[in-house]
Amino acid sequence: MTQFESNTGERFAEFVLPDGCVLCGGEVTVRASQAGAHSYCPRCHWLSKPSMRVRDNGVELSFATTVLA
Repeated sequence: MTQFESNTGERFAEFVLPDGCVLCGGEVTVRASQAGAHSYCPRCHWLSKPSMRVRDNGVELSFATTVLA
């Protein structure tokens, strides 16, 4: 995990989850800040805003599914 600070003073962390994409199985880059988490898969170009919880032994990401019919 790498931590950064933006020009506006906002702090965020960025990390990669190998095989973390729920659509194609590709690697997912996750950026987490006080505002929440955002993820991106460079293989299938899926952008997402997962729910993130910090646990004792790591981080838990949950991806919501929405369908329009």
